[in-house]
Amino acid sequence: MASPTPQLDIAPFRSSFLAEKRIIAICFLIALGQFQYGYDSAAIAGFQSMPAFLRVYGYEDPTNPIGLNISTDVQRLIQSLMNVGGFLSAIVMYASHTKLSRRIGLWLGCGFGFLSVSLMIGTTSLGGLYAGRLLLGVSNGFFVPYSVTYMTESAPALLRGPIVGMSTFQTSLGALFGILVDNYCKIYPGNAPWQIPLGVMYIVPTILTILVIFLPDTPRFYVTQGQDEKAINAVRRLRGIKDEAYLRAEVNDIKSAFLMEQELHAGVHLNDMFRGPDLRRTLLCFATTIGGTATGVTFMAGFSVYLFVQARVGSPFEWVMISLAIALTGNMAAFPAMRYFGRRELLIWTSVISAGMMYGMAISYTVSAWTDPAASRALVAMSIVFTWIYGIGQGPVMWALSTEIPSQRLRSQTVGTASGLNFIVGWVVSFCTPYFINPDKLGWGPKYGYIWGSSNLILALWTFFYVPETKGRSLEQLEELFEKGVSARKFSSYVVERQLVDDCVGGSPAEKERATTVQVDDVEKS
Repeated sequence: MASPTPQLDIAPFRSSFLAEKRIIAICFLIALGQFQYGYDSAAIAGFQSMPAFLRVYGYEDPTNPIGLNISTDVQRLIQSLMNVGGFLSAIVMYASHTKLSRRIGLWLGCGFGFLSVSLMIGTTSLGGLYAGRLLLGVSNGFFVPYSVTYMTESAPALLRGPIVGMSTFQTSLGALFGILVDNYCKIYPGNAPWQIPLGVMYIVPTILTILVIFLPDTPRFYVTQGQDEKAINAVRRLRGIKDEAYLRAEVNDIKSAFLMEQELHAGVHLNDMFRGPDLRRTLLCFATTIGGTATGVTFMAGFSVYLFVQARVGSPFEWVMISLAIALTGNMAAFPAMRYFGRRELLIWTSVISAGMMYGMAISYTVSAWTDPAASRALVAMSIVFTWIYGIGQGPVMWALSTEIPSQRLRSQTVGTASGLNFIVGWVVSFCTPYFINPDKLGWGPKYGYIWGSSNLILALWTFFYVPETKGRSLEQLEELFEKGVSARKFSSYVVERQLVDDCVGGSPAEKERATTVQVDDVEKS
């Protein structure tokens, strides 16, 4: 008799989702920091092919499909200076160690956001534009890592992956809004077509400035500061939990892991990121953060409209909008995908598919003439598939891994340093890409996809050999796994000693409190 077909049990996910609806809503709003980043990337991508912007910052070029072009140097600087600003933010995060809270980091992002947008709207000089882009990079340099860290440290283990995956959804949603505003403002006279999209960028800093006033910092940040009662109150306010026994069990578990780290690594310094088990965690965090850029999404996000114009794609703004709208369905599918599938398998298979799409774009313009409509259709189709695949797998998985993997006491500095390194890599990509795709230099256009296809294959191989499976593990359980040196391919099957306190299914709060109290007592006695 044939065995029954195994059924996917969605009850734990549904139960967790309903029980944790408050933290899901809060993290969705915190992820607006990613929305701002996506909006800016798409808006600037549109400016590079917007006649009103090019009349001020570009030059006439009869050979270009729109009669205007932007010089390679200007194109390089308006994209790459934002990465320089992000690197400066990372230096501040590294130097501040654990003193700079997640809330303060978000407020700093808001402040620099207001300043940068005002500067770019109020000037028509290249110097003012460059300064504004630099300051906007500083703003995003605080928004991106601090919003993801806030979500990671606040979310329950069962939903941490899907919640952090909302970062990619917000980035794509921001990109869609950015290109929409560009498209519908490009018909206005004067400088309004590019000044209005910049003015829209006041909205997110305003919302976050007000929101953060009413939110606590993360429970794990309070524990590192020795403020256990504030940590309990933070869990209560963020997750809506009223059971005092459960609240104390949750904070006891966080505290026990933190005390254990302190005991094992007494007298730590920032360079401990590169010692012992933390070296492995640091390198994995760096690689997963940089891996996001290695997919080629920075290239597609920052130069999509320009690439479509140079490739003779008709209605480039509209096609980019369609691509981003379809990509959003991938972002929405990431929420259940991150819950039901492992991080490793999602990252491996989506990287392989992305490699195929990038190679396909390049090959279509290698074997066909640039004016061939079939090549244009192939470019549009494969760019849509690429952005969809990135949204369901590569983006959310690498965001989750980069913040899950670092140790608790070094998370802020590790994520900040990784963000800084990624801004350097992003700067290199933004600085070099115009040289490859602009007709006044190499003029490769879509053939640039050969490079990104190869980098996606490397990412898939690296994931197979080195990336551990973190799905379903609490941050405290990950501490145990890394301390014991468990290999990447044994992470999912290894039986840990630490119980999963924030698992919504099974086990009473009183039992969980007793379990975690024993752990704290053991650490304090050692």
